[in-house]
Amino acid sequence: MTELRVGIVGFDITPEIHPEYGAWGTTPQMTKVDKPLLARCIVLDDGVQRIVWFGSDLCGNPVHETDRFRDEVAEALDMPRQQVIWSTSQTHSSPTIPGSGMPGGSSITTRGTYSTEYCDSQFRNLMVSYQEAAREAIERLQPANVFVGKGHCDSMSYNTRFPMPGGGVKFSRNYAEGLQGGKYFDPTIGLVRFEDKQGHPLGAIFNFCCHPATMINDVMVSPDWVGTAREHIEEVIAGAPAMYVQGFCGDVNCYHIFGTPDQARHSGDKLGKAAAQAMALSIPARSLPLCSSWKTIDLACRPMYSRREIQQNIDRRESFIEDLRHDPEATWFCGVNYPENFPVEDKIKGVSLQIGYFKEALRLLEAAEPVRTTLQLPIGGIRIGDVVAAISAGENFTQTGRQLRERSPFVHTLVCGDTNGLFGYIGDDREIDRGGYETDSFWTIMFFDGFRLPLAKGTVTRILSAFDDIFQELGAA
Repeated sequence: MTELRVGIVGFDITPEIHPEYGAWGTTPQMTKVDKPLLARCIVLDDGVQRIVWFGSDLCGNPVHETDRFRDEVAEALDMPRQQVIWSTSQTHSSPTIPGSGMPGGSSITTRGTYSTEYCDSQFRNLMVSYQEAAREAIERLQPANVFVGKGHCDSMSYNTRFPMPGGGVKFSRNYAEGLQGGKYFDPTIGLVRFEDKQGHPLGAIFNFCCHPATMINDVMVSPDWVGTAREHIEEVIAGAPAMYVQGFCGDVNCYHIFGTPDQARHSGDKLGKAAAQAMALSIPARSLPLCSSWKTIDLACRPMYSRREIQQNIDRRESFIEDLRHDPEATWFCGVNYPENFPVEDKIKGVSLQIGYFKEALRLLEAAEPVRTTLQLPIGGIRIGDVVAAISAGENFTQTGRQLRERSPFVHTLVCGDTNGLFGYIGDDREIDRGGYETDSFWTIMFFDGFRLPLAKGTVTRILSAFDDIFQELGAA
């Protein structure tokens, strides 16, 4: 008869600070460490299937780059990539991973490879740390019991997409204002705890829906509020490693944005204390079967822009840049509001990225070159007895996570976003109609994954239907 065996390891991934080129030699404005960046590796094994699951204090990387990281680990362990899971917290205070095109926690972060030899060595050291952690977790495999719990914290997050009276949406960067929008945000803390057969803690998973963006654009490397919350949880499980897994947080942010380390700790205290209290009340759950199901689904894009639409988009953005010369405090353009505290040069930099996108659209149109009409989203599920983790790349909106929980046939459902790569924001049809940064403006950033058209209506329906199939496959096991 099979039984669940579990091995859990915690390890440090805090970047070295290059004296000239900053964290990892890639992010020159990051020159200090507030709290260390940590990662956790959980290995699940029933004698038939083995799953290696990482959760890290990183912003995350596009799917194609994340697949490269997973391949590095999978090859070292002689196992398929599909069995290596890569979750990131999306802390906005992590630097650019060496060799990556993803700019840490902000699209305006200065990045690059300033010393190829140094950056290559930093990347190699980082990948080796993941490989060694996985090997150690495999060596620690032992029979385990599973406990589940659910906490509640509604005082440190809110929905940022504030509906405007005349239509459209505002990105709200104020907690009190955001609550007035009446939009759903998920206060659920999902908890899974593992113990050995003698009742000693092996580690835990905690799952919550909220961007760690208190210290966005800061000079400090930090896990943001996740670090403090993790400390509270690990204290009640005798110091065993606790792994954070992000929820579907595309439209949910933390209490403070552009805040301080103290404010990040304050939010982490709120979540961590609530999670620790709930952890103490967790109850036994079945640990088998252990199984997984994975799909890559095609999501339809909106139609290619017409020449007129392209020129209008360029003209409006160039007009905003001109407005900034006369009104440096201007924030609104093309249905998007930039942060009020952004320097003019950062606003211009961000808008210029979008102008570059539409100029590329014009080039593609004139050259009659094909563009992608669909985008591929990797999703999946892991079942651990009574627990299922519903996994998706990218940043689905929190309402989609709510619907997943309602549709799930399992006793305990973890809604896990930012896993196996960043894909982009994914809103439902109503949110696509509202427009705004997440459903329109974000998709005009080419460094993420080249030229992509925004997602079309029907996207969330397609995702939920695919998860229904995954739940059915896992339930049949």
